[in-house]
Parts: sequence; structure tokens; C-alpha cells
Amino acid sequence: MASDAKALLVLTFVLTLMIWQTAGDRASGEPAASNSECVSAFDPGADYFPHKVDIRHAEGFDVSYHGHYKVVTVYSPGNEGERSKDVMVLVQCGAPAPALTGDIAGATLIDIPARTLGANEDLSLNRARALGFADRIIAMGSEGVYAPEIRRRWESGEVMLIGASFHGPPNFEKLLTRPPDVLFLSTASVSSPSASIHRSRDLGLPAVPSVSWMEPTPLGQAEWLHLTAVFLNAEARSAAVFSQIEKRYVTLSQKARAQASRPTVVWLDAARQRDQWVVPETNWMARLIDDAGGRSPWGRPGGAPTRTVTSEQILALGDGVDAMVTTSAGLAKPGSTGPLERALAIRDNRFYDVHRRSLPESDAYDWYESAVVEVDQVLADFVALLHPDLAPDHEFHHIRRARASAKRSSE
Repeated sequence: MASDAKALLVLTFVLTLMIWQTAGDRASGEPAASNSECVSAFDPGADYFPHKVDIRHAEGFDVSYHGHYKVVTVYSPGNEGERSKDVMVLVQCGAPAPALTGDIAGATLIDIPARTLGANEDLSLNRARALGFADRIIAMGSEGVYAPEIRRRWESGEVMLIGASFHGPPNFEKLLTRPPDVLFLSTASVSSPSASIHRSRDLGLPAVPSVSWMEPTPLGQAEWLHLTAVFLNAEARSAAVFSQIEKRYVTLSQKARAQASRPTVVWLDAARQRDQWVVPETNWMARLIDDAGGRSPWGRPGGAPTRTVTSEQILALGDGVDAMVTTSAGLAKPGSTGPLERALAIRDNRFYDVHRRSLPESDAYDWYESAVVEVDQVLADFVALLHPDLAPDHEFHHIRRARASAKRSSE
């Protein structure tokens, strides 16, 4: 017991020393000296953020502007019964921090624009990449990354691995040796944020809770581009990128929804128990299938994001299933779906996965990185799958036939 206590004391001392060193570096003015965006002569009447985000779809965050600082509030999207919030005050480099009173009492202070970024989940990193800031990433969860720009940085040693979000807390010792200006951390909800958020902030790391995966609509998912942008003062760039995604998505959806037929799509993921499957009720995939002019058998307003069904429940749909789609790469092996092998959609080779862009040998799958960012690409794939007449020349981005031994007409 005494030796354990001594070891803990030593570790605490080392971490504290590293925090002091980091704080000293920030106080010395070194960041400001190397950042041309820092305020050199503060004007309390100036608007330092001429470009502002306009949030139209996302439910999980708000941004307000106050001359030389921004207030970012993160909620748990899709859960109106829970309006717990995490408030962050983003202060323009070189400007004074506001008094943390009133609505911003207890808020987390973060200097902007961020010159370096880190995350323990792929979504925030891919948003930075989509905005053109892959070169600012210095920390990521694991080596299983598909995006070429980010993968090259890791292979060259410019990016350190801090542990993926589903493996536990990030590696704080690594982070403190090279702390990013902003650290995005995945968390289950805002009302009960992961211990990693609290621990990071206690150590002086500017942690930002990432709950975008809870957004119930595709465009709401994609609009989290704006959240990444506000830490980079890249609102103008974010608006340009998102407007293209939104315009294409809306145009494709209008065409697909106007079709007389609505093919039935069973979107399934393997559940924990054998012969059970997770299917969408109200999550973003249920909405996307609907926007693609399809029908999800268990989609229903007011339902849970997903539900679990059995193989027999899916088989009971009979010949009415036009396509089955999965994210479970392991189902490519014939026989791997158990009783579902009897389903006509599988027997007729209408069984698909979303891993056309993948590096299985590196456990890297683009779907988990870019699908909720480039939702227009995902919608285009589903429209081409369900209504091929609307997209006769479409080249599939994510979707492919799941069984490797099957002839892939889409290739």
C-alpha cells in the first residue's frame, strides 16, 4: 500500500510539473508571437469575428458572438428531455478574457484560433480535414485511420496516438508532453460527461465534448463542421463547405422523395447476442433512407434511435426486402449471418456493406470517418441503389456488394 501511494505521489508531481511548464509557455507570450491572428492592440468596440455560423439543422450546439469572444454551448442532441449543457468561452488570442459571471459562470476558457488539434475519435479529425486543417492535427485515437492526409501525418511521426475513445481515457502523459490547443473527446452525453473531460480540464487541457453521433438527422450531423470551425476562426470556410453539402443533399432528396416507389431497406448491424440485429427507428440512417426515397421497416416517428430485432423478425418480411445494408464488415463471409442466409435479398445478392473505401489490413474504414460529414455522398449512394434511373452514371463512394465472392456490378 505504501509503495502504491508513493508511486501515485510521484506521478502527480510529474504531471503537475508538466502543467506548470505548459502554463509558463502560454504566459510567456510564445503562442501569440507565432500567431498572426492574435490581437496586438485590443479595441473593445471591434468585432473580431466578421464571419458567423448559421446553425439550421444541428440540435447539439449553439454559438453566440460577443466582439472578441464566442460562447459555445454543447447539448445532448435529439434529447429534448435533457437540456444539460457544457459552456465554453472562446477568446480571441491577445484579447482579454471576459468575467465568467451570469450565463457564462463556470464556463471553460479556450484561446482561439487553435493552431493544433487532437481527438480520441475520428469524426472531429475528419471535420478538420474537410475544412482543410489536417495539417493542424497532432493527436488522434488509433492508427486505424483511412483519410490519406491524416494517415500520412501519423506515419511521418507528426501525430501521436492517445488511445481511441472506445478503449478508455486518452493517454494524459502523452498529451501533456505536447498538448493540443483544442482536444475533442467523445462522451456519452452532456449530462454525464466522461471522466476524461473533467480530468483533461483539471490538467489544463482544453477538452471539448463531442456528442455529434447523437444528432438525429444527416444534415444535423454534417453541420457539426461549424463547431470545429469556431475553434479555428474558419466560419467562412465552414459555411462554404456545408452549403455545398446541404444544396446537393436537398436536391437529391427532393428527386428521390418524388418517386412513386419506395423500396424497402433493412439496415442492420450485428447486436451483442447471436441472431439479433440493431436496426434504425429514428436515428440519422432512418432519416437518410427516407430521404433517399426508401422505407425502413422499423422506422417510426417518436421511436428510439435504434431497436434490436431477431433474424426471424427480418425473415418474416419475406420477399418485400429490396436491399439489406450493413456496416459489419465481418458479414462478408458466406454463412456469417446465420438464419438470415435464407433471406431472398441475401440469396439474390442484394446484400451490401458500406466499406468500399477501406484498408482492412490497417483496420481503417472511411465510413466511420467521413459518412456523417459528407452526408451528400452517402445519400447519393443510396439514391443510386434504390432509384438507379435517377443516377445512371453514379460511381458508388461507400456502398458495395457485401459478399466478396459475388459479382460486383457496381465496380
